[in-house]
Amino acid sequence: LSLTEVAQLPLTPFTAEALGLPVTPLPPAAHRSRDLFPPQHPDRRLRFGAYGLVTDPAGRILLTQIAEGYPGAGLWHLPGGGTDHGEQPATGLLRELVEEGGQVGRVVELLGVNNLHNPAALGPEGRPLDWHGVRVIYRVLVDVPTGAVVTESAGGSTARAAWFTREEATELPLSDIAVVAIGQSGR
Repeated sequence: LSLTEVAQLPLTPFTAEALGLPVTPLPPAAHRSRDLFPPQHPDRRLRFGAYGLVTDPAGRILLTQIAEGYPGAGLWHLPGGGTDHGEQPATGLLRELVEEGGQVGRVVELLGVNNLHNPAALGPEGRPLDWHGVRVIYRVLVDVPTGAVVTESAGGSTARAAWFTREEATELPLSDIAVVAIGQSGR
């Protein structure tokens, strides 16, 4: 829309001020007007997840492979996943680390927050959905590493887990978040 066209819309005071337009209060009926906006996708999902760039004392990186039937199937991914309602992100990540890799670790640093929005994603059930993932990424150390093993119940999103050197990891087909985190590992 042009600025002239936007000026004709009922704008929130914050939006009008940010655009340099006159600020006028919205009429009560305009607060919920659905005529101006397209209908929402029937199946919208917001998922908050915690993921880890997990390393051991030798500098190896623990990665998990996404299972068939899930978006990104076959890609190697960071251990982690969605947090349960009320669960702290770091606590959720350490739980996922045990489930997806059979490891006990400790969170040592927040690396950042990552966002993924796919309005045309395909869910595990084969239905389209508007997917929005907000993902916090931590650096995690496993002081006493063991063989990587998936311990979560069958039917989960993780097919397998393994330890890799940084060089080996960069040669794998990686998920977008794994590429970002591994790229930050040398900082």
